[in-house]
Amino acid sequence: MECPSWLLEEICTNFSNLTVLKFKELCNRASHLVLCGHDKPILSDTSEGINSVNNHTNLVLIGNWLLLKPAGYDCPSTDLEKEVVQLGLPPEHGIQLRKVYENYKSELREKVCSSVYREPHATIIDASPSSITFQADTQMYDVSMSGSMMNQLKNDVENALSKMKDFAETLPMTN
Repeated sequence: MECPSWLLEEICTNFSNLTVLKFKELCNRASHLVLCGHDKPILSDTSEGINSVNNHTNLVLIGNWLLLKPAGYDCPSTDLEKEVVQLGLPPEHGIQLRKVYENYKSELREKVCSSVYREPHATIIDASPSSITFQADTQMYDVSMSGSMMNQLKNDVENALSKMKDFAETLPMTN
């Protein structure tokens, strides 16, 4: 996925100017923020200004764009490191990001998988060549359309299901 220009600017201006230790601490805190929903307390005061509002924004950016999104695509950690360095992050920062990503990758990936919205299961109640009635949860829906539109809908749904099945077969098996 192409890096948004605003993120590229943040990497070049903000993250590159941080010390390696401060960047590592922000990466660890960002992973905690993404996984637990809150920032973890700072145990040491090794970096000045680490609790500033600007650093909270950095936590969100690192967590969502540099940790969570790559985990969602199952990006190898070495590829992530190379990409962020190519985008302008210093190599030492890239190494720290890779280490944090490796430590939390499976948890981040699980977070992405569990956050995918799933529509409630729908049950077809009645169908005819020009209408369909179905129920999802307690809600009833009646959809009427011309016969050709109904055939097109049926073909589109069958095609989508076939592609999802093909895609599901390419995914690694999880326990």
